[in-house]
Amino acid sequence: MIPPAFLHAGHVFFMLIRKFLETDVHAAGQMAYDTWSYELDGVGHDLNRFIHEYMVRYYHTNRQYSFSLVDQSLNAFLLAGFKTDQAACKSWFENTLSRFLPEEKEVALKYREYLFRNGSAVKKYMKDRDIMMNLFMSRGGGTGRKLLTGFEQLCRKNAVENVFLWADVTCHYSWYEKNGFEVLERFENKTPVDIGCLDTYIFKKSLN
Repeated sequence: MIPPAFLHAGHVFFMLIRKFLETDVHAAGQMAYDTWSYELDGVGHDLNRFIHEYMVRYYHTNRQYSFSLVDQSLNAFLLAGFKTDQAACKSWFENTLSRFLPEEKEVALKYREYLFRNGSAVKKYMKDRDIMMNLFMSRGGGTGRKLLTGFEQLCRKNAVENVFLWADVTCHYSWYEKNGFEVLERFENKTPVDIGCLDTYIFKKSLN
């Protein structure tokens, strides 16, 4: 793949879309932490950081359909998978969780259940040739759109029929409507921490 070139401050630099790697997990977890750590403001930093890295590992279910957009650092990433795909992070979660106090473990377990519950709500709409965008983050500047475009091209090439995802009001959810997704369902979602219920949306985009 030839990386697109961009002009910045009189210098040409390159952004490359490539497969999401294990070495990207830490930076992706930090991006998730930087975005959503306020939701877990009542817990300690180490637990907060652990939960957001777990989110990345939990959603890295299919290497063929998971991508990073990088220049000198990670600018965007997209993790996707089919209905039956599962992450191989159970041992990592349990081993790392053992370092925390019982009340901290309870928060992490509730958060894991929260992710599972939302994913299950999406999967009830999915068929075998549908894919779910599990986690999609961008630092802006058009990087998210570039990554989504490349992802959709791959999906069409491989006869994927529909793309699904869930997003709540803490996400830039209206961006998906602007990029061809339709809302299938809206529901109030009880969060694992004391920030109340969040409006949550299930989106679908047909690739036919």
